[in-house]
Amino acid sequence: MGTLTAGCPRLDAHCPHKLATSCRLTSTPNCCGCADERPHSRLYRVYIDGVGYVQRGTRWQSYCWFCKEFWNNRLAATDPPLEAAQTQIPHIPDQSGFLERWTEFHQGYRIVTHPDGSEARIAVIGEPFSDVSPGFLPRTVDQLRAGRENDAARPDNVFRRRRLTSEDERPAEPQQSIEDALDSLLEGISDDDEAPELVATEAQNADMPRESSSGGLSRPLTRTETNLQRARDRLIRVFGSREDVQREDYESPLSTMYNRAEERYRQAEERRTTGETTDPRTDSLNDLPRQERRELEEQILWGVLQDSRRSFSERYQEDNVRNYADSLSNTNSFNRRMEASNAAMAELDSRNRTVPDNSTSSSNTTSTSSSSLRTSLDQITSDLSRLQAATDAVANARIALVRRRPVRPFFAEPTHTLDQPDRPPPLTDAQMTKKLDCQVCYSQIADIAVLPCGHMVMCQWCADIVVPVRHSHIPARPSKCPMCRKTVKQRFKIHTGGDDVVSKDSQPAGVEAESTSAEAIDADEDLDTDDALARLRDLGGSALEVGEPEYM
Repeated sequence: MGTLTAGCPRLDAHCPHKLATSCRLTSTPNCCGCADERPHSRLYRVYIDGVGYVQRGTRWQSYCWFCKEFWNNRLAATDPPLEAAQTQIPHIPDQSGFLERWTEFHQGYRIVTHPDGSEARIAVIGEPFSDVSPGFLPRTVDQLRAGRENDAARPDNVFRRRRLTSEDERPAEPQQSIEDALDSLLEGISDDDEAPELVATEAQNADMPRESSSGGLSRPLTRTETNLQRARDRLIRVFGSREDVQREDYESPLSTMYNRAEERYRQAEERRTTGETTDPRTDSLNDLPRQERRELEEQILWGVLQDSRRSFSERYQEDNVRNYADSLSNTNSFNRRMEASNAAMAELDSRNRTVPDNSTSSSNTTSTSSSSLRTSLDQITSDLSRLQAATDAVANARIALVRRRPVRPFFAEPTHTLDQPDRPPPLTDAQMTKKLDCQVCYSQIADIAVLPCGHMVMCQWCADIVVPVRHSHIPARPSKCPMCRKTVKQRFKIHTGGDDVVSKDSQPAGVEAESTSAEAIDADEDLDTDDALARLRDLGGSALEVGEPEYM
């Protein structure tokens, strides 16, 4: 890319960088850097696709293409080198020397002052600005002939800057680091009693890596670096170090977890195949203290109670489709079973209280422990079976009580027929004969109804003139009904059926039609007469002047 402001004049309102950067801001005399009013910071927000906004950008990254290229080239050609976090565009690094030299190429001459005080102009000729990137000076004719590249390494583009205050305060030579000082202290007091504590401190500090700055001093890690280091430590603690992973006999903790789960599943399948109902891990039940044994038995009892409740709910659901003919029929049997259940629970509780403390009998042999365990399990099984029987009795009693309740009578919906007491008597043919002549031309049948008033007083041809429509039934312009002068919002065509039509000769004043049966309403939407009448009544209009159809 080249500099596009070679032929532009330099104005007093322009900032020093306006022409040198070829800034594309045409509405302001300042360049992007001088127009930027943001406070200076070490890092700036930038958007990274897939990550979002992060604090990793530079200040000039959001400038126009030419200004961004200018500051990238000037920062690369700065001597001594300067980091992006140390810059304060457009003041640091200072570009006054570069801009003065660039202005000489732009105006084509340089003013030289002689010892006697006189001034003279010396021509400055270089390559066209259209071939020079922003931030670089044009090459001279000799450099063009020599084929010298115009980049940041070219001596003419490099300008020395003054050192910053922060750089002056930094020591020139590296001093003793904290680790070296700690090592010397450990060597000096190695025979002291506090040496183990210092060694632990040294190990803790050695585990936390430290980053050396450009001056040679080691500095503590930042919060982000500390979080990354902790994440690495957690991964090493779970999965092992790199050396552990690269070993041939390495086994991932995930594989170990799945192997244990698969082993438990295999053992459960073996017990299911052999018919065993007890877990081998309960063989050492007698070795438990009395309190722990009691808690375990209570957990087993509660599990059985939950199963019994679940079975009761299932049986109750089945009762909706199946009749239990052999269910409990009297309350005395239910009371006896409840008393048996209470007695079983009391006996089980007393037996648990009288169980001796097995933790003190450490001299019993393995055979005695296994036999006592089998005896205890048999007793628990018998008690559980009795408890299950009592629970079934309660369930049957509840089912019987539910079945004794009177069933609500089925509510039959009333059937709607034509034989209703409030229905008026049928009308005669004369009463059902209505005049349907058009009230505008008096020569056609009125078959167009308007809403919301509901009057059907125009034929289709007169309605096209009085109430023109668009979209089949919406008035194209504000119109009013010719009968009541209300505003018309919709227009529909009504189809009437019937063959008994009074001739026009006998009735010169209009046309009479006998409407004995309704076929359909076509308001550009096919509707029957009943639907059209109901729709007109719902909209608040007056009733149509057509007779109700007679249903045979």
